[in-house]
Order: sequence, then structure tokens, then C-alpha cells
Amino acid sequence: MQPKHDPVALLDAPETPPAAATPKKIGFVSLGCPKNLVDSEVMMGLLSQGGAQITPRAEDADIIVVNTCSFIDTAKQESVDTILEMAQHKISGRAQKLIVAGCLVERYRNEIQKNIPEVDAVVGTGELEQILSAAGLTPASSATDSAFVILNSRPEGAAREAAGRFS
Repeated sequence: MQPKHDPVALLDAPETPPAAATPKKIGFVSLGCPKNLVDSEVMMGLLSQGGAQITPRAEDADIIVVNTCSFIDTAKQESVDTILEMAQHKISGRAQKLIVAGCLVERYRNEIQKNIPEVDAVVGTGELEQILSAAGLTPASSATDSAFVILNSRPEGAAREAAGRFS
């Protein structure tokens, strides 16, 4: 029985490399305390490892992340105003996804998802590693490739409970 294909021709056929995907450009707005800034930097590092390109310009971003604060009323209002401002980039600009992260998510997750339909995903303060799936990226191949390791955060309120045991 004759083979359907000439084996030499198959071996000599040039392989066409897969088309290189253009990296997603992700813009960040970090509001609030220095901890939020560190959380934003951690998320940016995870996204960079996942193949994204971080951009400082919201108008150039495919995905926008707003890391929010909800410490006092003015911070909550600034967070909501910033989310709505960044939503405009999704409505009439280049952005395809809007992700809200941080303290406002911890306190008002359901309200954000219900009342701001432009928001595609929410990521709480103890869920930083979820930024990858929220952005549609896969984690880096190995955690040992990372210069840092994210420790699992304890749930909100656990610090207060622990402090109460030592008073």
C-alpha cells in the first residue's frame, strides 16, 4: 500500500511559525494608600509576566485597571468617579475591558457589578493573582521564574482578630 504523501516532501516542507500575538496593552490607575500602589505594582508584574505590555496612557490601553480606595467618603467618590472616567475609554475609545480592583471591591463588589455595567471584572485585595484571568491572560509557566512570590493574603478582618488576642 502506497503512502498518501511523499514522506520526503513532508520532512522538507518549511514550517510556518505561529503568528506572534500582539501583546495586550494594559493601563493602571492606582488610588489611595501606599499599599494600593504596591498591589498595583504586583499586578503589573504579574501581567507583564503573562505577556502584557503596561502603558501609562489610558487612551492606548486595551485593558484598564482601576485599583480603588474606600477608606473615607471622598476616597470612595474619587474611586467611583475614576471608574466612570475610565469606562469612557471602553465606550468610545480603544479599551476592550475595564477591571476594578482594591478596597472598593472588598466593600462593594456586588454594587459595582450591578450598577456599573462597563466593568468586566473585579479583583479584591486578597485576590491579586486573579488579575491574569480577569485580563484574559494565562499565568507564567513557572512560579520559580518570578523574582517575587505572592503570599496568600489573610481575609479582611483577620488582622483585627489577631490584634485583639494580644490586647
